Amino acid sequence: MKPFKILCVDDEPDMELLIRQKYRKEIRKGIYDFLFAINGSQALELLKEHTDVFLVLSDINMPVMDGLSLLNEIQKMDNPAMKVVMVSAYGDMQNIRTAMNRGAFDFINKPIDFDDFTKTIEKSRTEIERVQKQLQKEYVLEAFEEDLSAAAKIQDALLPKLNGPFKSNSRISVASFIEPAKWGGGDFYDVFAIDEHRVGFIIADVSGKGIPAAVFMYLSRTTLRIYSTLNELPSEVLSAANNYLNIDNDSSMFVTVFYGVLNTQTHELTYSNAGHNPPYLMSDSNIITLETTKNMALGVMTDLPYSDRTISFKPGDKLFMFTDGVSECMNESNEEFDETRIVQVLRDNSKEDVVSLVAKMNQELVRFQGKAEQHDDITILSFQLD
Repeated sequence: MKPFKILCVDDEPDMELLIRQKYRKEIRKGIYDFLFAINGSQALELLKEHTDVFLVLSDINMPVMDGLSLLNEIQKMDNPAMKVVMVSAYGDMQNIRTAMNRGAFDFINKPIDFDDFTKTIEKSRTEIERVQKQLQKEYVLEAFEEDLSAAAKIQDALLPKLNGPFKSNSRISVASFIEPAKWGGGDFYDVFAIDEHRVGFIIADVSGKGIPAAVFMYLSRTTLRIYSTLNELPSEVLSAANNYLNIDNDSSMFVTVFYGVLNTQTHELTYSNAGHNPPYLMSDSNIITLETTKNMALGVMTDLPYSDRTISFKPGDKLFMFTDGVSECMNESNEEFDETRIVQVLRDNSKEDVVSLVAKMNQELVRFQGKAEQHDDITILSFQLD
């Protein structure tokens, strides 16, 4: 363990000799290491040279630069771990009060009582170590947040930016929106061409938040995309993905998924729902909750059965998909946005295209939430057949 360095600033020539004599055993054992300066100006030079000094014991009345001026200069360093203890003649309360008001940590009276002197050093040392530990935690947190920010940018880059005609099939228009509650959210969506006439749509919500959810999100998205190329039906894709996601899933994470395949030639939508919020079908000014397939989320257990449903999806129809961060978005009165409001926004904007529809929903969520904290990822995916 390194000795605790202390800078003593005093113009009395006997002070250095007195301290070295009093603490000779502690100095020899490496407990303390004292540096000495005869005025504030010299003390500042020593602090520049010895950056591991965090405790300064300073006299108030000194030539060249007095103790109060030194205290001002040390305060400008803006180092919360640096502590200054003022040393002054007994009864000099005006200067002591001034020093304390300017940020001095403590004071000691002259003539020095070395029992009190030692207690003051140890009290200062304890506080310095506490502040240093706190600063280290903050530094680690800052670095961690920078890593999270980078991870969030990578994750954001993985999700397709969809607002307008789908490039692989001009008969489909798509709109999307995602707002993670924390760096690296667990929600995700995907849209991809399967062949000339079929397009796959996925929206999903991973359990948990933060980095673990982001990692499982990436794994889930990749797994679903791979199995969608190897299987014909959405139920087959979810079944295969579920078995894969259960391998070595020691953290017991799971993901709810809605996976639908739209065939623009037959005007049919075939889908399977693994525990996700049922989307809304907007058709002929009607808003219908899409019937669920009553399947369990992926990652819960292996060899679960998954089923499909097929519905007619004609030109002009829209499908509005969302995660529970939308319906459970809370305002400052702890009220949820709930699905009643979702349906109302859909009804009020039923004539809008999907890009405008998603934008209007997001505007309503922002207005409703106000200054309340966002507790869950908010994700929307919508498409229409033109």
